[in-house]
Amino acid sequence: MTVTARFGMVVESVPDIEAAKRFYTEVLGLKMERYHPTYIQFQNFAIGSDPTLSGEKSGRQELYWIVEDADAAYQELSQTEQVVLPLQQLPFGKVFGILDPAGQTVLLLEFARQRPSQAV
Repeated sequence: MTVTARFGMVVESVPDIEAAKRFYTEVLGLKMERYHPTYIQFQNFAIGSDPTLSGEKSGRQELYWIVEDADAAYQELSQTEQVVLPLQQLPFGKVFGILDPAGQTVLLLEFARQRPSQAV
């Protein structure tokens, strides 16, 4: 195996991004690292109001692992692992999903050089 992933973040899908932003910044004291009207990133945690990649409703958390080359990782892992989300290019990067041994979706992501969210 030549794919090496590093922990990226947990992204929680929320129905009201402004209410969630207020909670995490004012109640828990988290500092925003990146901001977009539908996505806010903190250190190793983010909230988003867009539909999840797995198609789940609000309240779902998704686990992202960062890879340097999503195309190469997909090429390798799709040979041995169950792919539940095919490789796709999204505004924030290339991503695909596989199942872990417990049947949970694991998302592998290569960040785009230019992302829609802005550093804060």
